[in-house]
Amino acid sequence: MPAPIVVGIDGSAHAWRALDWAADRAHRRHLPLLLVHASRAFLDEGMIPQDALRRLVAEREDLLAEGRQYALKLHPGLDVETRLVSADPGRTLVEESEHADLVTVGSRGQGGFEGLLFGSVGLYTAAHARCPVLVVSRSAPYPSDAPAEIVIGIEGLDDERSSIEWAFKEAAFRIARVLALHAVGGEFSPRRRVIEDLELSESLAGYRERYPDVVVDWLISDRTPAQALVEASENAALVVVGARRRRAPLAGMVLGRINHTVLHHARCPVVVVPDRG
Repeated sequence: MPAPIVVGIDGSAHAWRALDWAADRAHRRHLPLLLVHASRAFLDEGMIPQDALRRLVAEREDLLAEGRQYALKLHPGLDVETRLVSADPGRTLVEESEHADLVTVGSRGQGGFEGLLFGSVGLYTAAHARCPVLVVSRSAPYPSDAPAEIVIGIEGLDDERSSIEWAFKEAAFRIARVLALHAVGGEFSPRRRVIEDLELSESLAGYRERYPDVVVDWLISDRTPAQALVEASENAALVVVGARRRRAPLAGMVLGRINHTVLHHARCPVVVVPDRG
């Protein structure tokens, strides 16, 4: 069975927008969609009366059923499953990421039942998932209204290959352009521009040949990386960034200040792609 698109459902408006994007990708890629709702409240620890616990479980099951019907209304024939889990939401999504093509979470605002928003569950998931994580803000457009451009932030490092590959592959599926963005964070001379152009071209070497139908533009910006990526997000369907793994086992990824800023302020969904290390 192909790896599913996993989406965290928590009852917030942000989670519904994340579902829009998750269902769209599942439809484009002919992949199954898995809606997950996890809550520590389901743990039978004697804190909640049994009648109240049963009502709570039924309420969340109805939420998942509603999400499933919504996804099927968007894309009839989609393979949609639901899963209710008695566990921590962030850890549950990370566990699901072991066998997922993509994990999708909503961001910003007050969240829903468990506060599934970037900064808590979303932050934990983005930092620990074993597959790419799509973070969708409420300000993001509907997938059908998204511009045909994918922005990839490039620093010129070897461990960026995973994020660059993901961006090109997604652009090929979406019939979208790729904007390769390299920001230097200050004014630069004509000589330095030539050097930066050569380094950016080297970073993209091979991808344009493997994806000949993808139109590629690149931009050397004098803005800081975070500023440049946030500005580029105004006219993009997706912003793709990489994340390096920490050396300590099970410690997750180093999201860094740039990724944190982009995740909080981008106007379009952001994809965090872990390196293959």
